[in-house]
Amino acid sequence: MLITGILTPRSIATAVAERAVNLGAQVLATSFGRARSTTARTLRTLGSEIELLEYDAGRLGGARDLAAEISSRTPVLHGLLHAIAYAPQDALGNGLSSASDADIATTLQISASSLASLVSALEPNLAAAKTSGGASVVGLTFAPNRVWPGYGWMGVAKGALQSIAQSLAVEHGPSSIRVNLVDAGPLRTAAARSIPGSQRAFADWATRSPLGWDENDGSAIADACILLLSGALSKTTGTTLIVDGGAHIVGN
Repeated sequence: MLITGILTPRSIATAVAERAVNLGAQVLATSFGRARSTTARTLRTLGSEIELLEYDAGRLGGARDLAAEISSRTPVLHGLLHAIAYAPQDALGNGLSSASDADIATTLQISASSLASLVSALEPNLAAAKTSGGASVVGLTFAPNRVWPGYGWMGVAKGALQSIAQSLAVEHGPSSIRVNLVDAGPLRTAAARSIPGSQRAFADWATRSPLGWDENDGSAIADACILLLSGALSKTTGTTLIVDGGAHIVGN
């Protein structure tokens, strides 16, 4: 299983990796640049030998190089977690008109189209799992069908990510590759802190969710990712599983 997006112990991807390891899965992780040392420290806390590979979602050819590294280790990949998102500061908080073309391109490439790049590059490895139940690709999103003040171009990227996931589900379904998203309620992660107005979202979510919501607890989200990555939902693809305490059904 390949897990991207591990940074700190609070990262959703970290919780997914921990559960996968505890269930006996062999896990590969990715990071790059200055974040690599932080990811490596986090991986050591999991108490398992998780190999850390280089992958920069913003670099042309990054997915292809990662696929070559993985193929040198194993021909089969049963699962992939896409937990990557990034937007320059000008692409957040001030409306869509404040971002430059370069900022927009960076946001969409890293946060959305990198899913397509990864699945395309890793398709031979994922398709090789067809004889053993198929492969599962899971991406993380946030409210892709709603507009949130302060989310800016990241909100647009999440909408694009949903469309990309559905297209990939159709394209790669014949190879027994499932592609789904988990729409996760807000957590106090490093990524969330960079979004203007996120503190208001945290407070509102806890009171609006019928089941309640703890912004410091990502366990339910990680469990949903593991469910989709497993073979338990073998005929589920192209869907978005919402894990937000039920907040999305409650009117403002």
